[in-house]
Amino acid sequence: MASQRALDQYIAFYEQMKKEDLAKIDKFFSSQAHFKDPFNDVYGIEKIRRIFHHMFETLKSPKFIIEEAVLNSDVAYIKWSFTGELKAKPLKLIGVSRVVFNEQGLVSEHIDYWDASEQFYMKLPIVGSLLRFIRKQVSS
Repeated sequence: MASQRALDQYIAFYEQMKKEDLAKIDKFFSSQAHFKDPFNDVYGIEKIRRIFHHMFETLKSPKFIIEEAVLNSDVAYIKWSFTGELKAKPLKLIGVSRVVFNEQGLVSEHIDYWDASEQFYMKLPIVGSLLRFIRKQVSS
């Protein structure tokens, strides 16, 4: 039951996250937590805080919407969508996170799974054109 409460609080933190909330990130992550996504692979609260700080500095109106969460003992799988603006262009990502809670109800591991090539790189002008060309060449 403690993991369910921790998950509920973690979800609320993500859905309501503002730049000011980064000061209390240690209420959710253990001191040596592992955080990984397609762009980052870090350990420790300060490095995790820097990732979110960068998100707020780079994107306008970043927002997570949690669509589904499943908890099995101390491991949760969370389906989410993320929206924001990058250089005045809308950005939408959809992914799943695997989140492990320790005995204190803090996150010891958070690993994001989402398709960076299709949801991010394909939308970049030069890189996207190259990726679309490669995809066309290798598809049947």
